[in-house]
Amino acid sequence: MKRDAWKLIGICGIYCGTCPSYLAPQENDVEQLERRAQRHGISIEEAHCNGCLSDKVMPSCVECRHGFRKCAREHKVTWCFECADFPCQRLRDFRDTHIEEGISHHEHLIDELQYMKEHGIEAWLAKQEMAGRCPQCGKRLYWFARVCPSCQTQIKRDEGK
Repeated sequence: MKRDAWKLIGICGIYCGTCPSYLAPQENDVEQLERRAQRHGISIEEAHCNGCLSDKVMPSCVECRHGFRKCAREHKVTWCFECADFPCQRLRDFRDTHIEEGISHHEHLIDELQYMKEHGIEAWLAKQEMAGRCPQCGKRLYWFARVCPSCQTQIKRDEGK
């Protein structure tokens, strides 16, 4: 596992490695950063994020309006799958809250957390790293990408609800 890769595992099971706030600065995608900053009403610098469990987290993720940060602290866990209440109603309700480009970003979170619980975070991170790349050229992609910007390969994604 890459050093500090665990910081890319969201408390709720999201993989931060395909988030524009994480990936755009690494790819020098200024347009995506500007769009993200404008959409959230923050500066471009604030739109930079190094993952849910890092020291540099996007403001909306720090706020975590869905309550995962607070809940994890209260239950003394790092990730939801470690909680005795997993899977909880909070996670079930969260599944349908973020659809972009017709793709539900949270739809499979409970399954992903269950995978982490059964196989470990290193196996899950390897799976996510592979899934977050173009199958043709290997370029890292945003979670909502439908076409690889490098080689124009169509990316198969689950459709949102």
